[in-house]
Amino acid sequence: MAKNDIILLDGVIEERIKLNLPSKDLAEAFEYLASEQIIKNYDLSTEDIINSIVDGRNDGGIDSFFIFINGHLLTDVDNFMWPKLNAVIDVFVITCKHHNTYKLSTLDSLISSITELFDFSIDEQNLKSEYNEELLEKRENLIIAYKVLATSLQQFNITIVYASRGDTSCIGENILSKSNHIRNIIENYFSNCNLNIEFWGAKELLQAYRKKPNMSLELNYKEVLSKNQNYVILTNLNSYYKCITDEEFKLRKYLFDSNVRDFVGLNRVNEDIMSTLKENESPDFWLLNNGITILATSAILVGKTIHIENVQIVNGLQTTETIYRFFSEGNSDLQDRSILIKIIVTSDNVIRDKIIKATNNQTSVELYSLHATDKIQRDIEEILLKYGLYYERKLNYYANQSISQELIFTPLYLASGYVNLVLKLPAIASSLKSKFMSNKDLYNKVFSENTDLEIWPAIAKILRKTDLLLQELKENSIISRVPSEKYRKNLRHIVSFITIAKIFKTFNFSIKNLIDLNIEIYTKEKVETTLSDIIEIFPEIFNLRDLTRETIVLKICKHIKRKYKISDFGTLFIGRREKIMGFRKKIYDIDEEFINQVNVLLPNQPWPIGIHREISNKLNCPANKVHCAINELIKSGRRYSQIEGELFDNNGTKINI
Repeated sequence: MAKNDIILLDGVIEERIKLNLPSKDLAEAFEYLASEQIIKNYDLSTEDIINSIVDGRNDGGIDSFFIFINGHLLTDVDNFMWPKLNAVIDVFVITCKHHNTYKLSTLDSLISSITELFDFSIDEQNLKSEYNEELLEKRENLIIAYKVLATSLQQFNITIVYASRGDTSCIGENILSKSNHIRNIIENYFSNCNLNIEFWGAKELLQAYRKKPNMSLELNYKEVLSKNQNYVILTNLNSYYKCITDEEFKLRKYLFDSNVRDFVGLNRVNEDIMSTLKENESPDFWLLNNGITILATSAILVGKTIHIENVQIVNGLQTTETIYRFFSEGNSDLQDRSILIKIIVTSDNVIRDKIIKATNNQTSVELYSLHATDKIQRDIEEILLKYGLYYERKLNYYANQSISQELIFTPLYLASGYVNLVLKLPAIASSLKSKFMSNKDLYNKVFSENTDLEIWPAIAKILRKTDLLLQELKENSIISRVPSEKYRKNLRHIVSFITIAKIFKTFNFSIKNLIDLNIEIYTKEKVETTLSDIIEIFPEIFNLRDLTRETIVLKICKHIKRKYKISDFGTLFIGRREKIMGFRKKIYDIDEEFINQVNVLLPNQPWPIGIHREISNKLNCPANKVHCAINELIKSGRRYSQIEGELFDNNGTKINI
């Protein structure tokens, strides 16, 4: 390693700290940078990387934990599109230390955790060590994936990475011996596992950091048809494979438009494509396949080569990934077959979006994958630009332009702000996941074209200022050891919701109130006071995940109501149960007969906590179905909304019984 590599790397880290990526904490900035570079080929969003960080109390010496299925990050096992055949699981376990050496104690901690966590025969409750919820969730997701893909698993790869600012050319024998111990543990648990143990130092991190996406293609072609600088070409499969892979023969995922990244694995259609590729006697490939659609800002023919700039492959992901799998498995195309590629040259974002949606409506890509092309999404992007803010409706679009992270807002970030401040559901907002985008009703409720567009920059400013103020207050708080992003994610919504309610003296503040809010009066002192208010009623604030529990949030709000005499506390309950179930649970179709059955079994109000479970046992039905019936009884006025023994009618007025 060159002597100045550490100095250069420290310069990069200092720049990240200035950008608040992911925070101004030195260790966290290094941890994020290392994780980002190690999994760079997967082209993940900032949110995906942060959500894969498990660092904090009881992290078992593990800082990041990534699970990829056929190259796609596994975040939600319930809504993941599992491949039917030839599945590949890639697991990355990363430990990051800012020191400039490699230490035995770090590997000892890792060995202790891996010994337990990768032994799938041990139930969670029987683990000897205490692990945080984020790490246990990753372990559970891996176990589920391993079981679901048991019959289709082709490869299982685990990569253990120890990243520091050290020199990988002079790692001590004692360190290497410990890494061999890790190898023995993993091989003892998985006979079919390909294990890589890697050490990353200043040199490796700098090399990865300097590697920039190449958005250009040079394709040799056989035939071409052109009109107005748009082209249809035939190129051979091998040439296409070389263009979509990098120097390490890995798929250049950044070439794919973020709207169409959902490779469904080798299902029946993709298996047919693979069979066609493997069958030497089949007709030419382009006769049996719809081909590829590429958007570009320019395309120039030079001899029998076409040079394409700012490439985005917007249709043909299934075909492309299957071709990639075919060649990467060592196969060759002896017949020199061709693939059809349509190249459309335009810089007009509206036209590009129409092409993306039109071409993908003819495929199996889910509708939620195309939301970035919706008019409302373009409108939000434009309204934020008016205020010097950037809405990343397409993955890493502005991040790749070196825009400060403080000025970039993702759809999920702003959607959670809407759920918090407009729908008045801070607990739901804290745990909101991107899967809600696949629910048409919920998506339309949040991203409604009937909502004043000015609400989006208002939400952006409130949430981002909350984040920055919480970060300033963090060092002197009782939760200073909690990683910054987890701290902000779990606190930003309850803190902003309560602070805004205190400013307007009501929980029923309106969209117009939020739009007209002078952000200058949203001060550090107000946020600090709110944080203290929360700790008064919830001293266990260190358990941040509890803030996603509705009962905790309402208890805090009730305390705020009493302390500051905030009005309209009852409005929090209007339609609340229905909204919560819409985001979290299945809503059942129920008839009047079932509603009456529940009503008969309900005692007089106030009823005891957990009454819905008692009734569900008596009726032998899901507890959530009883929840739905109770919600209907409340909506019809036959029962009252209830929290901690207090009753409210549908106007939010407290009922005294």
